[in-house]
Amino acid sequence: MGKFLKKTLNTFIKELKNIIIALLVAIVAWFAISMQIFPDISSHVSDIRVTATPTEYMTENDLSIAEGYEGVVSARISGKRYDIGNLSAEDFVATLDLSGVTGVGEYNVGVIITPKSNVNCKVISDGATVKIKVEKIISKTFSITDGSMIVTADKVTAAENMKIDSISVNPATITLTGDAANIEAVRKVEIRSELSGETNQSVSSKGKVVLLGDNDKEINNPDIKADNNNFTVDVTLFKQKTLPLTVQFTNVPANFDLSSLKYSIYPETLTISSPDDSLDAQEKFEVGIIDLSQLTTKYLQKVSLPITLPDGYKNVSGNNFAMITFENADEYTFLNFTVQKENIRIANAPEGYDIEILTNEITVNVTGPEEKISELASKDIYATIDLMGTTLTEGLKDVTPEFTLRGSNVKCWVTGEYKVTLEATAKEETD
Repeated sequence: MGKFLKKTLNTFIKELKNIIIALLVAIVAWFAISMQIFPDISSHVSDIRVTATPTEYMTENDLSIAEGYEGVVSARISGKRYDIGNLSAEDFVATLDLSGVTGVGEYNVGVIITPKSNVNCKVISDGATVKIKVEKIISKTFSITDGSMIVTADKVTAAENMKIDSISVNPATITLTGDAANIEAVRKVEIRSELSGETNQSVSSKGKVVLLGDNDKEINNPDIKADNNNFTVDVTLFKQKTLPLTVQFTNVPANFDLSSLKYSIYPETLTISSPDDSLDAQEKFEVGIIDLSQLTTKYLQKVSLPITLPDGYKNVSGNNFAMITFENADEYTFLNFTVQKENIRIANAPEGYDIEILTNEITVNVTGPEEKISELASKDIYATIDLMGTTLTEGLKDVTPEFTLRGSNVKCWVTGEYKVTLEATAKEETD
């Protein structure tokens, strides 16, 4: 029995080669017969991606396909087995037939499926369609400059003695893109600071984009796309202080009683803000200077001085002028007096010159309370010509004198501009 099995196994091994060769010949023959009897086969290809190219009409009318449609299709193909056996979705091109799109709305459009140029097969499926939604897509830019874009920091508060001077945003524009109806519903864009709480210094924070419609109602529409969502809101704080207003007087004689000029200033105070701490040491704000020599009865009724602040300061109160009004202005009057040559004197004359006063008298206007004016005489008025710092040359020279009135705590003053003519002669040098 053992010999029989061994013999049988040896015989099978000897014939195995012939069996394999016969099997291969049979397979090749089967393929050859199959190709002759069944020359073409059909197959199914899935997940062919669809492309959509807007027509010229769509481009001219801002029509676009909204997102959300199914962008893949399947196709049935036919061809030689050896041509189509390994084909996949990447070997085909599928495009939408958009020739029938004439406006916004929903469409069932046909899909044109074609093999790529190096692919040898035929697409035999027909009637594939895709449902699309067509929108009129527009873009609109909103800007801080034209007021269509605003920036807010409502949750930020300034510490005591501080003021929010300005709120700005960078960038200062935003462009929204989407369906025309959706974009037109947006009336303005608000950039809100995400910062909240009290601060005593200027701060920056991220800004949140908020779309606002009619009546400032918020719009939350994911179909509206913004060209940028990264905004920085800068909140600038200034120091703020309220200061009393004061004025200074110039050309005031040494013996004049300045306290006799009772006056009031409107506004009495001015609220000012500054970008630094310079206001901390400031206790008053000098609004301007009043020249006493020009303060006639006309101007005693009211003097208007412009309020001018240093660069960088802000006038929170908003008053552009300060009005100075004098009490009992109706009781003031003026008279003309003649100042004689003997009441004109020269001070600080240079040693190298002989100075002669050529003007014999000056007629001046004196302003003051009527009762005080009536007590004056010409001999009470003096003119002083101070030549300190004056460059003299030989000849005639017109100079402006300073006037004083006799007495102490004088309540009247000389108004107007006057000249005195001098003649300077160089002194002869002596050995």
